[in-house]
Amino acid sequence: MKILFACDLDNTLIHSYKYRRAGDICVEHYEGREQSFISPRTLELIKNFSEQNLFIPVTTRSIAQYRRIFWTEDFKPRYAVVTNGAYFLDGDNQENFLREVATPYQDELKRQLAAADENIFTIARIVDESFLFLKCRDDIDAAEISFDTNLTVEHFGKKIYLFPPELNKGEALKLLIKRFSPEKVFAAGDSSIDLPMLQLADVSFVIREISELEKMLSSAVNQ
Repeated sequence: MKILFACDLDNTLIHSYKYRRAGDICVEHYEGREQSFISPRTLELIKNFSEQNLFIPVTTRSIAQYRRIFWTEDFKPRYAVVTNGAYFLDGDNQENFLREVATPYQDELKRQLAAADENIFTIARIVDESFLFLKCRDDIDAAEISFDTNLTVEHFGKKIYLFPPELNKGEALKLLIKRFSPEKVFAAGDSSIDLPMLQLADVSFVIREISELEKMLSSAVNQ
C-alpha cells in the first residue's frame, strides 16, 4: 500500500444542502430530504486515489449516521472509523476500536448528561455509549458554556462534544497505521476535533474550501 488517507467527512469531504452547488451529487437523505452532497470532481479524485491507495473516512458521526451515507453506485469505501474512533467498520461488520477507553468515563458521561439544562440545550445524548453530544439553543452562545469535568470538551458552533481523553482521531489513526502499515499517511479535516489526526499524519491538510481538498487529491493521485 502506498498511501493511507484518513479523511474527516462533514465539511471536509461532504457538505450539507446549505452549501450545495449545481451538479453536486447527493450521498445522504435524512427525514425524507436530501441532506449531504459531494462534488463530482471530488468523487472522481477519491475513486482514482482509491485504485492504488487506501481511503478511510474517520468521522465523529455515530454508526447509524455514517450508515445513512449511501455514496454512489460505483464507489463506497470498504472501511470507516466512526464515533470519533470508538468503532471500526469493515463493510457491514463493525468492531470495537477505541470503545474500551470510554468505559471508565461512563459515570461521568451520565453525570454530564443529567446536568444538561433543557433551557440551554435542544439535544443532549450519549453517542454509541462513547461520548456526549450537546446542541445549544440558537440564542445561546455555546463558546461561553464551561464544564467541570475530566472529559475533553470541544466546541463547534452550536455543538459541544465531551470526549473521553483517549477517544480521539489521533489514537484511531495509530490503530489504522498498525493495521495497514502504509508507506505514507495523509490526513484532512476542518476542525479542532481533527487536530490529533492531523498532527500524527505525514502530510496534513486543513480544509476550508472544497477546492483545497480537490487540489490535494489531484496531487496524491499523480504521485
